[in-house]
Amino acid sequence: MNFITTDWLNLRTGPVIPQDKGSNVIGVLPPQTIVEKLPDGSEGKWVHVKTLLGQNPADGFASSLFLEQTDKTLPGQDAPPAAVIPAVHLILSPGKTVRRSEINGRAYHLNEPGMVQTDITQTADSDLRIKNIHQVVDWIDVEHSARYAPTSTNTYCNIYAYDLSFGTGVYIPRVWWNEKAFKVIEAGGTPDIIYEKTVTELNANALADWFENYGNLFGWTRVFDTDTLQAKVNTGTLGIIVAQRINLNRSGHIVGILPELPDHKATRDSGNKVISPLQSQAGAVNKKYFTGNNWWVNPNKFRKFGMWVREL
Repeated sequence: MNFITTDWLNLRTGPVIPQDKGSNVIGVLPPQTIVEKLPDGSEGKWVHVKTLLGQNPADGFASSLFLEQTDKTLPGQDAPPAAVIPAVHLILSPGKTVRRSEINGRAYHLNEPGMVQTDITQTADSDLRIKNIHQVVDWIDVEHSARYAPTSTNTYCNIYAYDLSFGTGVYIPRVWWNEKAFKVIEAGGTPDIIYEKTVTELNANALADWFENYGNLFGWTRVFDTDTLQAKVNTGTLGIIVAQRINLNRSGHIVGILPELPDHKATRDSGNKVISPLQSQAGAVNKKYFTGNNWWVNPNKFRKFGMWVREL
């Protein structure tokens, strides 16, 4: 039996709404999402279902109050292979330098002399990957660099997430192909990179969609709980949590998830399960390390969120 969601609907790990209302949320299903009832699913207040979050299969419990029976079936996972869609960065003109200490050039990647970079995808030793990731974090210095300093009207979480990924050798976009460019790609060509003609800057709201639609093509895997997220990141890779605002005219948010260090740990419960991962952000307040704030499960602010790990 299949259902379709009638509103934005939380998918939960169990058939209960906890006191904090958000700790067991796997993800948020948009209206008109098709879900399939699992064999053990009930038809009372809660239904155990499977569905797709973006291109990623997930299962959990959904409130029957926001489900209607449908004859529609789950769509196939028909995303094109990664090679079809190239990564894209704005091309720096000769002699142009983009620095942490400057507020210009935020659409470009950093390239200042002495920049600390690594490529975790080419590093076999997990301890070395962890060391290198934190060296990049230290060098970027999000709490003191002008590039990420918030203003009265703007914050720069997407810039920091981009710089963090670029510095560690993994890909998330700062700009992404537009419809005109995709027509060239679909025809087998390679578009020129022209600002606002073939590529457009992505804010955090847009990045939430990008991860769902293209993240898998660039090595990102969606996970559905904070304990799994931190455990995978602790092997020496980068994680991301990104959330999209209900009001798309307001800023979404994106943070990096970092491997734990002796002096910087995730928050765990009495059973040693991670309930809030080790995060790093630019935002209204820039924080090199923080935990204990699961900001993404605020139903009054965000319509959906995703937790992602760069597989190596």
